[in-house]
Amino acid sequence: MLMTLIQKEIMHHILSVRFVALLLMCLLLVPLTLSINYRRYSQNLVDYQESVKREQTEAKENPPNAQNPNIEVSKLFLKPTPLSVFANGLEDALPTYLGMTRNGVRQGSAGVSQASVAYVLGNLDFLFIVGTVFSLLALLFTFDAVAGEREAGTLRINLSNSLPRDVFLWSKLIGGYIVFVVPFLVSFLLGLLVLVWQGFPLGEFTVALPVFCLTLISLLYIAVFFAIGVVISTYLDNAKTALIVVFTFWVFAVLIAPRGAFVVAKLVSPTRTEQAVYMEKTALRNNLSKDKDEKIGKK
Repeated sequence: MLMTLIQKEIMHHILSVRFVALLLMCLLLVPLTLSINYRRYSQNLVDYQESVKREQTEAKENPPNAQNPNIEVSKLFLKPTPLSVFANGLEDALPTYLGMTRNGVRQGSAGVSQASVAYVLGNLDFLFIVGTVFSLLALLFTFDAVAGEREAGTLRINLSNSLPRDVFLWSKLIGGYIVFVVPFLVSFLLGLLVLVWQGFPLGEFTVALPVFCLTLISLLYIAVFFAIGVVISTYLDNAKTALIVVFTFWVFAVLIAPRGAFVVAKLVSPTRTEQAVYMEKTALRNNLSKDKDEKIGKK
């Protein structure tokens, strides 16, 4: 009975407009985004290699004067990671290099200074597609799973037979999830093939394992939103009301909650500013110098 209901649910979704929109969005967004981000990663890797070579050449030709406290004795450059193809993270906000001086560590300019507008708007990567786009699509797939049938009057007909309610709900969840996940996995596999064709080191264990874990987490993330959509649809009688509720939940869970967490964290455990840390270090250095001079004067 469960398999029959799952097949019915699969056919219902495949013949809907939502499935066509999902299919087009998967085939266009995922492979194209991965390909574009790999080109950006390749360019960043070339820039990193050129910076390292230039620094090594300058160090050989003009060795730094270690006696000057403001001269950078050595530099540590930030190497781009292959996983930035899937999630850029904070890589653009980090300094391009760290320069070691006698007075401390000097930071290079961050990538965000060169593309501040793009950083504010956010990066279009695989993490954004799964976390924002597909989570909304998962709720749109399930908001009328039960409420729509209740509104159309078919729910009472289905439950009038010897059909357990849990079997009915599981068929809604599993059938819709299969229809959603298959285009997602196909498009993701196509994107990986494009990356391998471009030269992405997917065969390395340090890259393949995180990508595999990322895939499993993405599937689990989508499943959670599918389950939430079915639960909301179960407790509401009207499909329009269910749509408003799931959209409100998505706005709070995806857009408001992550940003609000940073505000709460700052209130609970505020961090000191860079200027405050610098002033504290300067005061400590002055006190040490003063104590040193006093000891020398006594001798």
